[in-house]
Amino acid sequence: MRVTAVVLLAAAFATVFMNIQPYMKYENFWVYVWDPGLLGLTAWRIWLFINVILTILMSSFTSLIVESTIPPLLWLLNPEFFIYLALTEAVVETFTAAIRFFPIPLAYIIAAFPPEQWLLFWPSIRWIVLSYAATSCVWSIYFLLFQVLAISAIITGVLFLLRVKTKYLFSSFISIQSSFGLAALTGHVNMGTPLTSIFLTPNVIFQQLLFGGASGALARFLMSPLFFSALACYLYIEAGLLLVYISEIISQASERGEKVERQLRVVEELAAASSMIELRERVTLSKEASILLERLAEMKIFSKPEAARVEALHDMRILKAYVEDVFLRVPDARLTLSTKDAAPKVTSLIRSSLTGMLLRVCGVIALSFICFTALFVLRQVGAPLLVVESLEVAQPEIVLVLLLPIVFSFSMAATIIRTLTRGSKRREGSGEEGSSG
Repeated sequence: MRVTAVVLLAAAFATVFMNIQPYMKYENFWVYVWDPGLLGLTAWRIWLFINVILTILMSSFTSLIVESTIPPLLWLLNPEFFIYLALTEAVVETFTAAIRFFPIPLAYIIAAFPPEQWLLFWPSIRWIVLSYAATSCVWSIYFLLFQVLAISAIITGVLFLLRVKTKYLFSSFISIQSSFGLAALTGHVNMGTPLTSIFLTPNVIFQQLLFGGASGALARFLMSPLFFSALACYLYIEAGLLLVYISEIISQASERGEKVERQLRVVEELAAASSMIELRERVTLSKEASILLERLAEMKIFSKPEAARVEALHDMRILKAYVEDVFLRVPDARLTLSTKDAAPKVTSLIRSSLTGMLLRVCGVIALSFICFTALFVLRQVGAPLLVVESLEVAQPEIVLVLLLPIVFSFSMAATIIRTLTRGSKRREGSGEEGSSG
């Protein structure tokens, strides 16, 4: 089962990340998302964004201090003083920006304009620089996230295979799905066939149904990369949960067997210690045996401490004789106590789990095909022509209309089963009362 989980993890990882386009376009440049240099580029742009914010904050703080310290009388004596002060501030900030390696060379931009026009565009240039730095930082983090999610999926997947914990299973599954979702946000996912070129819209599926029939559309649907990616991830999570379930059942049975074996060893140790104490020999007990002996001695509330210990050891000798007698009379008693026979067979457990998994996979495939062939399903169930040819059929909400009967069928089945069960119980209860009367 562990080997199956390894294969499905590799299949899910390969199918998802192979369907993500490795080259993504940003500002007329192609970025390779698996480039190791993205880490340094992202760190540099984050540092650049922080410097932009700090420069703007320092400039605002400086201007606030200057305006609060210079007396307002100077503005009245020389109205152009404020203009010169703002112009000086712009020059200082431009020099600071050049030192901080802003992505836009502000010094060259400002040099192209006369000084009297600097005050007109300087505030907008400041925010343009800030928005550029923020945008480049966000896109760098976006490209780097693919590498982070891929490494996270590998690490958590390996940890799951080694420790078989549910948290590692879902962590690897979420990492794989998140990378696919990130690529789908910007349209950098290889959908493959024409059936999936527009994300399986009803119009495209209707074309497949019209020219290839239901079997052709279903074949195209099952052969699409999108379906393979979803199926591989679903099978991985199913096999992982099955592995966790089997390991928990087997581990509980083995832990209980080990616990019984330890208890039997403690009983044998205390029974042997009883004979040695009667011979006035010094006895060294294990930690578990000492704790059990102290607890048994505490239960002898009407005896002295030494006498209580002797009585407890005598009881252990009687218990050992009883256990040995049980082992002689019942050959399989040791296996029964160790719960080795009580543990479920791994083969039968896997067989029943695989049967249920196969039914769920078929159900998921059928529901997925229904969701992507809403128009075809409506035609098959005999929906009115006005409904089939309406614009609402092309909307995603039409899938909810098809899924509502399926969802409510489970609750309806549960209600029917509950009603029948209660009715049978009432009939049995009335029958018992009639027989007793």
